[in-house]
Amino acid sequence: MIKEASNPIPSSLQFFQTTKTLLAVSWLNTLANSLSNIFVNIFLFKVTEQFGIVVLFNLMMYIAWLPAFVAAGWLGKRTSKRNGLIIGNSFQFVFYLCILLLGEQAGDHVVLLGLLFGVGSGFYWLSINVMSVDYTTNSNRDWFNGVNGMVNSISQMLGPFLAGLFIVNFERLSGYYIIFGCSFVIFFFTILLSLQFPREDGEKKFYWREMLAVHGNREWRALTYAFMANAFRGGVLSFVILVWVFMVTKDESALGAFSLLSTGLTFLMYYMVGKYGKGKRRLKYMLIGNVFLSIALLGLVFEVSWTTLLIYGVLSGICMPLFELPFHTIALNNISDHDQKGKLRMELVVAREAALSIGRISSVLMLYAIYNIDGHSQIYIQGFIILVVLIGLLPHLFLRSVSRGITQ
Repeated sequence: MIKEASNPIPSSLQFFQTTKTLLAVSWLNTLANSLSNIFVNIFLFKVTEQFGIVVLFNLMMYIAWLPAFVAAGWLGKRTSKRNGLIIGNSFQFVFYLCILLLGEQAGDHVVLLGLLFGVGSGFYWLSINVMSVDYTTNSNRDWFNGVNGMVNSISQMLGPFLAGLFIVNFERLSGYYIIFGCSFVIFFFTILLSLQFPREDGEKKFYWREMLAVHGNREWRALTYAFMANAFRGGVLSFVILVWVFMVTKDESALGAFSLLSTGLTFLMYYMVGKYGKGKRRLKYMLIGNVFLSIALLGLVFEVSWTTLLIYGVLSGICMPLFELPFHTIALNNISDHDQKGKLRMELVVAREAALSIGRISSVLMLYAIYNIDGHSQIYIQGFIILVVLIGLLPHLFLRSVSRGITQ
């Protein structure tokens, strides 16, 4: 028998206060990483002048992310979900501390830095996703998601732009250290806020066997393949494009402006797709978004220049939400269909993340191998981009086998 989790929040007022605390933690985490995430990759490239080091950092991050995510799911059921949030924020706090202490020697410790950030991200994202359900109700969930989405989107738009402008006004690497220091201080406050959440009793059991058994379902298995294919593309695009922008422009403020343009278009399109892209329109919107995103990527096969990168930035800002938002909704609907009235919800979230991580790790590992080939030529990179495009189109093939969640 499943033990019901005890309710640690005795009043609606306290429940609302806890929801506001969760909003504050989410916003501060997004703010800290919006300021620094992009520029951690640029910082590592500047101090090492090796793109392969940047790839290795992201590879280590993705490798650490998966076991941390699984551990956070297990810990959340065995103890209190707030523990995962505290651990996640603490590891990210330590990551920025190490960056500040290591300085220009950070490139010599890129494996450690990647592992630290990956563990912190894995624990944080599992915990914040689960707690966003636990500490909201049907009456305030729309309000929570609306406010959370708005403030986080604004942070993601303005954070890199302001950080880029700030960095170029300081000599050498001083601006980087100030920005990383700001993120370090912000994470200190996220830890303090995380300690404010009430302790609760977990269910004491994580259903490993049931989590694995769900892959016997044909529709879930097809959805898993779609997760892996989509993450194969997203794993490398999350950092490669931005580093290429810096390599072409040599200007952090131009990189910030590029990010502002792309995320601004994404913000607008998420609103439009959320309002009009429901029901049977989902697959149509996904196909349109994916095809034009693939066309933009193919432009980089012929030349990586400011023009082709700018075209990609505009098209990805418009097209990515056309694909990602319906795909995310289909995934959540299928999790809801298979979670046995909430019994396996956390297990299915972990299973989904495992598929995503396999996709990300595969693509970044392949890119890292390319950069470690002696005398590797541009043709390898061009071939890799074509492979990313082809695999990125596969989710549509797999989703033909998924009827659940498409029109809900």
